[in-house]
Amino acid sequence: MGVVMESDPASNERESKHILRQIQDHLGEMHVKLGALRESVGMVDVFHHPSTNTPMLNYITPRKNTAWVSGSYLQQGLTHLSQQDRLPRVEYIEGLYPPAFARTLRDLGLELERETLIMVYKPGGIAGHPTPMLVEHPLPDGIVIRQVTDQEGIGQWWYVWRNGHFDVLSLGVEPLFVGQDMQANWTGKQLDYIMYRGGFPVGVARVSFHNETAHILAMALLKEMRTPAMIQLLQMAAVKGALERGAKLVFAPGENEAERRMARELGFMDFGSIVCYAAPDEIARGNHGNNMELSILAF
Repeated sequence: MGVVMESDPASNERESKHILRQIQDHLGEMHVKLGALRESVGMVDVFHHPSTNTPMLNYITPRKNTAWVSGSYLQQGLTHLSQQDRLPRVEYIEGLYPPAFARTLRDLGLELERETLIMVYKPGGIAGHPTPMLVEHPLPDGIVIRQVTDQEGIGQWWYVWRNGHFDVLSLGVEPLFVGQDMQANWTGKQLDYIMYRGGFPVGVARVSFHNETAHILAMALLKEMRTPAMIQLLQMAAVKGALERGAKLVFAPGENEAERRMARELGFMDFGSIVCYAAPDEIARGNHGNNMELSILAF
């Protein structure tokens, strides 16, 4: 008879923070690959892009493995960001810092701009909680999901993403750029899927890779096709493809409760959030980086 080990709270916390740091590393590396420059200034990293002021590529964040950053160090980073002609913005993963950290940001005159909930899928389980096996269901009649393998497929992917008849299900915190899609697919840094109905593209999903982590950064569906079952089919394809590529951890933004519910049924767990604070005038102008003009930039 097997022995059931009691959960160790300290061990669980270490595992949780390790996962959150993996996500932090993934996003930082992806932002650099998209052209953002990363500079260490005191206790923070300053990200700034030389040719776009897209908020998701211009911000400061506490340096890796820091448990706390004082207001004076944060101000140093914000000053350096302003010297790059970028506006005040701090982004961090909430579970890595105590609640009082948010008060420090408010003391600097910043306000909450956005909060993106994180969902995590890890085969083998997290903190003693087992992850259910992926169970694939037959696709409905007329529905096919294919991996993008050529430039024509890339064109179809972008057609869906930019078309007003499609609902964008997740923008996440990793912006999309028209550019080196085919190279990213060939080199294993990106995985794109298209869902077809009767030969017509009706949905897309994109996954990015860094080391052993995978990020489901984008999904979109034709508005009339946006049902829980279709959402879950796209999520399933993305997770399965990520695991087949060798990912040990898959994370995704949980933009709304319907998406999160579908993800939980696949085995995802709610896992904190990515928080962004910005200057109040920026928030008032609606410069949040969550619209199509800011998220899709053509070089």
